[in-house]
Amino acid sequence: MADNLTDLKVDVGVLKTQTATLTALCEKMDRVIEKIVDQQDRYITQVYDDMEKRRQEKNEELKEVHKRIDTVIDKVELTERRIMDEIRDLRKQISNSSEKEEQAIEKLNQWKWTIAGGIIAISWLISHLDFDIISKLFQ
Repeated sequence: MADNLTDLKVDVGVLKTQTATLTALCEKMDRVIEKIVDQQDRYITQVYDDMEKRRQEKNEELKEVHKRIDTVIDKVELTERRIMDEIRDLRKQISNSSEKEEQAIEKLNQWKWTIAGGIIAISWLISHLDFDIISKLFQ
């Protein structure tokens, strides 16, 4: 029985050392797991921070695009107003020019009818006058 007791003590001693080794290994594994979890948390935090930065950058770029669009729209509206003003001025100039041309044509028509009337009057006088009497007047 003494041999059994010695074997038992040896087996218990081996079990104690193996348990101590397993406990040390488990503690090391716990530390490794904690480090991995901490590292994973840092990565996740970094990913969320990067996502937030990109979201903010996207929002800033979107604001810039909207600002540029507004600027372009303002420039287009200003250009449209200028073009419309130029069209109005051109219409006024055309209208004024047309009125002047109509007045000039009206004056030409008046002169034409005046000259035509004068020619008719002279023709009538010539046809109804006696040239002998006129020649005596001028002698």
